[in-house]
Amino acid sequence: MSRIAWIALSVAATALIVAVVSAAFVVGGTRTKSTAGVPVSRPGSEPPTLSLPLAKDRSALMLAKHDRDLLVGIAARPAGPVEVAALRAETPLPTAALAVRLDGRPVDATQCGAGCSRVEGGVLSGSPARLSVRVGQSELAFELPARLPPSGSALFARVQKTMGALRSWRYVERLSSGRGAVVSHIGAQAPNRLRIRSSTGFRLVIIGRRRWIFQGGRWERSSFPGLSVSELFMWDGAAHARILGPLRPGSRLTALAAFHAEPFPAWFRLAVDASGRVLEAEMIAPSHFMLHDYGDFNGAISIRPPTGK
Repeated sequence: MSRIAWIALSVAATALIVAVVSAAFVVGGTRTKSTAGVPVSRPGSEPPTLSLPLAKDRSALMLAKHDRDLLVGIAARPAGPVEVAALRAETPLPTAALAVRLDGRPVDATQCGAGCSRVEGGVLSGSPARLSVRVGQSELAFELPARLPPSGSALFARVQKTMGALRSWRYVERLSSGRGAVVSHIGAQAPNRLRIRSSTGFRLVIIGRRRWIFQGGRWERSSFPGLSVSELFMWDGAAHARILGPLRPGSRLTALAAFHAEPFPAWFRLAVDASGRVLEAEMIAPSHFMLHDYGDFNGAISIRPPTGK
């Protein structure tokens, strides 16, 4: 199965369309993946159209925020320009819908593609700057440092190696499309075992090529194509890694930003400890805002075939 065809959706999304999950391996269609690695078929579903030319520039700083279902992401290059990606749910917004300010002053923006607006300004060139974007009643602001943050490629590679080598771990996922949220508790045991319980009541166990979903008061077993839990981290395939500094003042965790454009645009922020482990992770993507809290690394986690209720 092609890795690029797997889109990082959450287990909570899987819970909402569990009937489709059960048929996904039969009907085909556009495949996506949850953090549980459960392929979901969504016939006719396509990633949102979004143009962000600077996303191809490895010297760009990629950051994003959201307010409910409004996503605003930026790509900022030293000395400018800054490209602003704005979407309401999965609908790209035109430049005319945005009011952009740089250090409190209104700045003109020009269209640079679907959902893309470009502004000129000497950011990342010696002085800190504040870029704010207003859409309707919502305003999102980005505090840009005086200089382009250092490359995080080496640290990101260390994160990939460290997290990929774990024997087991647990994490709590909070997923929102901008309204409400679903919380899932997930345990992973290398190489191919996963257990999920979500606030929707969804329960799932995967062991190798077998899968159990709790439905109608009982566990239902079915076949599964298999997975490697070391490849299921939300940031898999991201690039543009930049070290933003301490996560918070006085924190021993390093904030690392990353981005991937394909098969859908997504901005990541990871909190990394001195060992290279990720303790917190955030993904901001169209209609998909996800937070992970990781822990119990290499703990006593044993995932077995479920019995009873």
